[in-house]
Amino acid sequence: MMRKKPIYIILVLLILCSVTYFFTSQFGYSFNEKSVLLKSFPFQNGHVVYQKEFGNNKIVIWDTGDKKYAKVVKVAWGMLYQVRNISEMLPREPNDFISRTWSASLNSTGRYETIFAVEAKNPDIEKVIISNDNIDHKISDQLKEIKQKSSVYIELKVQDGFAVSYNELPMNDVGNFVFRGLDHKGQIITVGR
Repeated sequence: MMRKKPIYIILVLLILCSVTYFFTSQFGYSFNEKSVLLKSFPFQNGHVVYQKEFGNNKIVIWDTGDKKYAKVVKVAWGMLYQVRNISEMLPREPNDFISRTWSASLNSTGRYETIFAVEAKNPDIEKVIISNDNIDHKISDQLKEIKQKSSVYIELKVQDGFAVSYNELPMNDVGNFVFRGLDHKGQIITVGR
């Protein structure tokens, strides 16, 4: 009778280890953040150059050397990490002062979990404004006017060359985002989608 108890304990531990391995590998979870960052697109070595937490989510800027990516890392139960969203940061044109990205995913409440990430390549850019005003005919440089004409208006402070945001937006507000880089006087240095 005494010998069967250790066998059952070992058997239960093996089953738990197998279930844990299957769960983490099949659903993209890992027990540490570095591992989950490496196991997600672009599946390249790199390092974290910036990060900011938003509740159970963290936006991480992952630098592979030649490209940068914004990755949303979700923490479940305080110990399981999963990358939920990835978007490459790109300039609008080769000599642009900022690289930017945004990405949106529909959640269970019918709203879009939207991330914004900006790298300011010009050290004079201290703030980034993201809006959804129409710039096809006239590009306004008046912040008050921009705010009035936008249903999305987000001001982000640039820290260590980066600015990120995590927002839940209604379906009608997602898309056609305009990124503006401002200096310390509030003057617009760069503008573009």
